[in-house]
Formats: sequence, C-alpha cells, structure tokens
Amino acid sequence: MAGEFRVAEFYSGIGGMHFALKEAGIDSHVVRAFDINTVANEVYKHNFPGVPVMQRSIESLPMSLFEALRADLWTMSPPCQPYTRQGLQKGSEDQRAKSFLFIIDLLARVQRKPKYLLMENVAGFEKSDTRALLLRQLVRVGYRFEEYLLNPLQLCYPNSRTRYYLLAKLDAEPRECSDSEEFPPRFRHSVSGVSLIAPAADAQGHVDFEKGVWHHEEVRQVKEFMQSLSPEEVELYRLSPKVLEKHGYVYDVVTPEDRRTCCFTKGYTHYAEGTGSILQLQGTVGKDEMTIENTRYFTPREVANLMGFPADFSLPANTSIKQGYRLLGNSLSVSIVSVLMDYLVRRM
Repeated sequence: MAGEFRVAEFYSGIGGMHFALKEAGIDSHVVRAFDINTVANEVYKHNFPGVPVMQRSIESLPMSLFEALRADLWTMSPPCQPYTRQGLQKGSEDQRAKSFLFIIDLLARVQRKPKYLLMENVAGFEKSDTRALLLRQLVRVGYRFEEYLLNPLQLCYPNSRTRYYLLAKLDAEPRECSDSEEFPPRFRHSVSGVSLIAPAADAQGHVDFEKGVWHHEEVRQVKEFMQSLSPEEVELYRLSPKVLEKHGYVYDVVTPEDRRTCCFTKGYTHYAEGTGSILQLQGTVGKDEMTIENTRYFTPREVANLMGFPADFSLPANTSIKQGYRLLGNSLSVSIVSVLMDYLVRRM
C-alpha cells in the first residue's frame, strides 16, 4: 500500500479491530476510535495510548469531523441487541440501531469515502431490515461487497462464536437501487487464500456449528488457552456450592482436553445458561461429580485467549473481573477478523 493507510474504528470497544489489524500485519494508522462505553474506552487507551478516543454518540458529530478522518478503512461492530436471537429483534426500529443507521446514511454524504469497510455483528443481523438498508446504500454508492458467516472453530480455536461479517470495497459502478430491492442470502463460509475447516451442512446447505453436529480433530484443545493459576487465584474463579447445586445441570461443562467452548457473553458468571462454558478440571463430564474443588469459571485472560487476543493485550489493573467478562462478551473474534482484514485489503 502506497502512503499512509488510515483507519477509523467505529464502536471500538476494547480494541478488537485494532488488534486484528496488527495480527494481519497491515501497516496502518488508526486516526480515531469511537465508543460511548467509558470502561471499554479505558481499556482501549490502556492498550493503544496513542490513539484519540472519542466518547460521544456518532450521530451527534459534525460532518467536518468525518471528512477530516480521510480514512481508507472504516471498521464497525455496531450494537448487536437489535438483532440478537435472544432479543426482540426489532432491527432498525430499535433505538440502539440509530447510530448505525446514521453511518449508513453517512456513506452517501461524506465526500472522502473510505475505500474499504469491515463490519461485524451477531448471527441474526443477516435476517434484519438493517442489512437490506446497508446493502442498498452500498450498491448506490459504488461498493462491491461480500458477506460471511464464520466461526473461530474453523480456524482451530476451540470457541464457538458464529458471527456475520461484511466486507466492502469502493470499486464498483454506482447504480440506482429501489427501497424495496432485496438481496438473496449468499453467505460465504470460507475466505479466499485462507485454510479454514469447512463447517457441517445438511442436504439443503444449512450450516450448523452446534455441538454434536460439528466436531473436528484439528481444533486445538482448551488446555492450550488456559492460564497457570496459583491456589489463591483459583479461589477467585470457583463456583459456590449453592450455584453448583442449583444450576450445575444447566451449565455447558468442558474439560481441558475438549476442543470447543460455547460463546462467552457479557452475562458470563451472572447467568448459568447460554453465557459460556465452565471448566471441569478432573474427571469425565457427566460421569464424575462436579465439585467446588474440580470446577471453575474461565478467567478473563483465558476468554481473551480463546477469542484470539494476543499476549500483549491486557486489562487495566482497576478493571474488575465482572467488567472483564462484560467487555470481552461484547467484543469480537480477533482471529477471524484478522484473516478477513488481510483478504479485504490485499486480495479482494
């Protein structure tokens, strides 16, 4: 790439997109990061002290600021609540979609348009009305785009986190597009030039990463991502006897030898079901009893490892364990995004 490659990071969170840029080896300058979460911004600044972070709602900012970015790449991981399967799925009618709708509109208005776009969201976004609004705008402005549904299991990371990704490049001829035009689902499950394990699919081609349907021996074992904890540290992550007795049966339980964990969400440790796996350190799951001695939560560092965050990522010392889980649960798979960034910038 000739000259400075400038990046604007919208919904920057704890810096997952920035770490993916580094992992992809893209020599770039993140000119500004945007997020409204105070705690996330502290983590971002802790890891990237040289990047200016703006803590204001995107839709309140003047056009002059967006023009001044002169960014080659916009990265975006907008709020997932309007689209998540556990939510009301109100899509564009949800107030939390407001800022992303502003960005979609901004793509037509800004004079210095980014050459590349990378957007990440939950599986479920692909069925939303916001997707249709986004794709219509991309076509009108002149972006060529590709859509993906990918999971870190495909890169041999033992963590199931299926997400929607959109890559776009400003190299197509703009065309008229009606407000009713629809885009058939054409979601890719592989990335050109990248060795990914193909997901399981039924006769109709429906892809499924659920346990019992998708399993592969090439996926690395959980123990490769675990910390060596002192007895004092282990105490911080034990499940209480009350929690084990009341909720033990609903947890997704894995051992260090297993090759998958469930998606970790911001509700990890607060809710038992559907928020992430717990560790049974000895014995066989379902056969040997879970006890407070042989069972614990994953640490925030271990969750970060499973999501592909590098060893030099860290949380500020004043970040609580609960805050760490919430921040990571709202973040993204650095491992997946890094291969997509490499493909988008160098080969798409």
